[in-house]
Amino acid sequence: MNILDGKFISIQRNKVERGISMIVYGDPGTGKTTLATTLAEGKTLIINTEAGLGPLLGTKHIVFNLREAVLNGVNIEKAMTELYKKIRTREFNVENVVIDNVSELIDQLKIHFTTIRGKEFPELREHGDAAYKMLSWIHEWRDLQELGINVIFNAWEFPYDIQKNDGITETKTAPMVGKASCFRICGLCDVVAHLEVHEKTGHRWLRIGPSRQYITKSQFQGLEAGEVPNLTTIINKIKEFDYTKEIEKDAKITTTIKQGAGDSRDIPSKDKKV
Repeated sequence: MNILDGKFISIQRNKVERGISMIVYGDPGTGKTTLATTLAEGKTLIINTEAGLGPLLGTKHIVFNLREAVLNGVNIEKAMTELYKKIRTREFNVENVVIDNVSELIDQLKIHFTTIRGKEFPELREHGDAAYKMLSWIHEWRDLQELGINVIFNAWEFPYDIQKNDGITETKTAPMVGKASCFRICGLCDVVAHLEVHEKTGHRWLRIGPSRQYITKSQFQGLEAGEVPNLTTIINKIKEFDYTKEIEKDAKITTTIKQGAGDSRDIPSKDKKV
C-alpha cells in the first residue's frame, strides 16, 4: 500500500468532523451517571459497571448491565469484546457510548484475573494486568470516534503525588485508573473534565480549563474553563466551533498590533532631533 496515495492525507477542514472522546471524573454521588443522561435517548449506549441504576430509570437510554452479566457468569473480556465489535460494525447503531465507570471496571478486571488463575486475592500480576487491559480498552474504544461516535469514560477521582523535574512533589487529583496509566489515559482523550458540586447551592459544573489541583484539558477550542453539566451541549460547542473565523480574528489582531507598533516607531522621542 502506498501511504502517499491520498487516502491518509487531507487538507484539514474548518470544524471537527468526527466523534469526541471525554473522561469525566469526580467523587461518587456527584452526578456522573446523571450527566450521561444528557445525551440523546435511543442513540446512547451506557455500559453500566456499578450497582446504581437509579439515575437511568425512566430515561429510555440503552443500558448494558455489565456488572449483572458478570455476576451471572459472563466473561467480562468476552462481553466487552463482543460489544465493541457490534458497535464498530454498526450492528449496534449508536451515536454515543458511555462506560460508567472505568474505575469500577478496573476492580472487576482484578477480580476476573484473580478468579481465572485460581487465586484467593489479587497480587501484583493481577493489578498490572488489569491496568494494562484497561489502558488497551480505553485506546480501543476511544478510536470509535473516527466513526463519528462520541465516547465518554466516567471515573472516580483520586489524589496522586507527582514528582516534578525539580524534585518537588505536588498532589493532583485525576481519574482513578491507576497512577501508572492515569496520564497516558488522559492523553488519549480529547477532553478531561472534573465534575464539581457547590457545597452550599448544589450547583454542578464541569471544570475543563487549566487547574493546579485537577488534571483537566481540552484539545479543541470552543469551550469555557467551566461548562454546564450537559454533554450534548459540550459536544455541539466543540463541533460547531469554526477555526477559520478564529484564524481570521487572530490575523486581524496581529495586523492591528503590527500597525500600532509601526505608528509608535514613527513618533519621535523627546531626545531625537527632528
